[in-house]
Amino acid sequence: MSMTENKPNHLQKENSPYLIQHAFNPVDWYPWGPDALNNALEQNKLLIISIGYAACHWCHVMEHESFEDADVAEVMNRHFISVKVDREERPDIDHVYMAAAQATTGRGGWPLNVIALPNQQPVFAGTYFSKHDWIYILNYFAELHQSHPQELIHQSAEILTGMKKQLRLPSQDTPGSMESPAQDDIFAVIQDDLDLVNGGIHGAPKFPMPVNMAFLLEHGVSRQNTMALNHLELSLDKMAMGGIYDQLGGGFSRYSVDARWEVPHFEKMLYDNAQLISLYSRAYAVKKKYAWKKVVEESVEFIDRELTSPHGLFYASIDADSGGAEGAFYAWTCGEIRKYLGDNSGLLFEYYSCEERGNWEANLNILRKSSADTVFAEKHGLTDDQLSAFVEVYKNQLLTVRSNRLRPATDDKILTCWNALMISALVEAAKALNKPLWLKKAITAAGFYQAQLAAHNGKLWRNSKGGYFAISGFLDDYCFLIKSFLDIHQATLDEAWLTSAESLTGEVLTHFNAEDRLFFRLTSGEEPGLIQESVELSDNVIPSSNSQMARNLFVLGHLLNKEEYLQRAEKMVKTMVPQIKRNPAFFANWASLLAVFNAGPAVVNIYGDEASLRLQEFSTCYLPHVLFSGTRPEEPSGTDRNHDGNGKTLISVCHGKTCYLPVKTVHEAMQLLGKQ
Repeated sequence: MSMTENKPNHLQKENSPYLIQHAFNPVDWYPWGPDALNNALEQNKLLIISIGYAACHWCHVMEHESFEDADVAEVMNRHFISVKVDREERPDIDHVYMAAAQATTGRGGWPLNVIALPNQQPVFAGTYFSKHDWIYILNYFAELHQSHPQELIHQSAEILTGMKKQLRLPSQDTPGSMESPAQDDIFAVIQDDLDLVNGGIHGAPKFPMPVNMAFLLEHGVSRQNTMALNHLELSLDKMAMGGIYDQLGGGFSRYSVDARWEVPHFEKMLYDNAQLISLYSRAYAVKKKYAWKKVVEESVEFIDRELTSPHGLFYASIDADSGGAEGAFYAWTCGEIRKYLGDNSGLLFEYYSCEERGNWEANLNILRKSSADTVFAEKHGLTDDQLSAFVEVYKNQLLTVRSNRLRPATDDKILTCWNALMISALVEAAKALNKPLWLKKAITAAGFYQAQLAAHNGKLWRNSKGGYFAISGFLDDYCFLIKSFLDIHQATLDEAWLTSAESLTGEVLTHFNAEDRLFFRLTSGEEPGLIQESVELSDNVIPSSNSQMARNLFVLGHLLNKEEYLQRAEKMVKTMVPQIKRNPAFFANWASLLAVFNAGPAVVNIYGDEASLRLQEFSTCYLPHVLFSGTRPEEPSGTDRNHDGNGKTLISVCHGKTCYLPVKTVHEAMQLLGKQ
């Protein structure tokens, strides 16, 4: 029986594109929920918990090799209750069972395949398996469950012990000092892992790590650390020139399989691109490098063109595969390029590192720059402008041709957390590049969530697809939306966004406290509990929800003069200092917040008729330790103490609890900030 002839399983009514992809597998998949979990208990069957996401290449491979196979399905259906989980919709489930994989194998990834007792306690966890290996594993555990169930129970207990170590909260009894470790010491630890030739960190595969690179930028600027800034520049340049960056359409792939950013794993994720847009925007504000500006512009255009919904929200991802082949949408033969560009092909071949035999596989080329534009232009006797004009014309021609190819699938679910990251990215890019339209786009998307909060008594949903909401919001949804609201407030001085951020913070403080009453759990506690409480502490590709919530409390504490917020944020950071000191690469957002605490933030208050104009003057500068407050012209100031009586605008700079006399110009304010 072919896959298309299979009867639908229990996933047919789900809303997640990833789950729907498996709805006609011969495996009798269930979504996570009481039906599957109760059946496992009632039938005394082991659970298979298979976790992945729509753009995951190896998830597709394992589906094709195993989950579409009748022999594999027969074993799974006879001995197990099989559950499919979209990790993007259920980060809590993924977080718990990823800890099981880390505890048993020391590594993780997706697809994540877990075998668990009927009570959800894992006895085995791993990632991708070939059909042969998967059938062996299934039969082994099915037999063990029948003949030696106590052995499995013992094995599960050992794994749970390892998981508890993985997920254990740090002790509040021995917090570190806010002054220790020094920021230079943190950089020295990170420095050992830096790839000084290709950028990023050593080894392959090579992932962009925007959280870590943001730390390098913040540290480099605040501590005037030339090495940190030089490495950041190397990383940003190499990534922008590499195959990991879509040279025609903009936007970054998930990672490169090599150490030189040349061969990407072609899926494109919203959260990667949002954070990289933010990073390149901040870096451009520091060093006005045209190549970085171009990356921001092209990546925003990519999001606009391919990941934006009709309502101005943002889709989750784009698949790596099209027509069953990875990267087919993006790769080119020299013959194809010659067909469309004719006599101009030769220069483009060199510019994009193309070879007749292909620079990748099967005579295919992944477009990547052979050298920096200035070097290439000089080699060929061109000005930078001439090269830019030439490339732009023929790049657009190839992009038009590519748009008629079979497109990779788009995961069109809308995730609150990732949309919040994109809202913040648009705000940062709008400020750095002076693009008011991008700020409007950010406000439009954020307005959707303001309306959602109003309609649901201040509560968030995790996901939205076709107007359907299915899952309650997690901590990362709340904390990154709070950040996005604060970013809009900082860019506009509109008090409504500050009020919304404070309201969401109240929800977090009420419903998300972990057992220790200091950190925050991933779930609100309103959903049925898992076998272990999920508390995100380590920063990975995305900052941990706790490090971001601590930063939110810090910002709100200063803007709202709420000492209890500041005290909790400070205690959170102090408790994390030992971890920051041991492994700052996995606690980079915490390290950045520690630096802000040590430096003490400056608060810039702008009042008067031209407050918006003065704010715009500040916006193109990178000011990582500065918070903005004030009143827009259309809002009452509430006080006249910052006006000179002639309707002009004054700027008050405060550091800690000390405020300088108000000044009239941004230049004077920057001098007070020590930036000029």
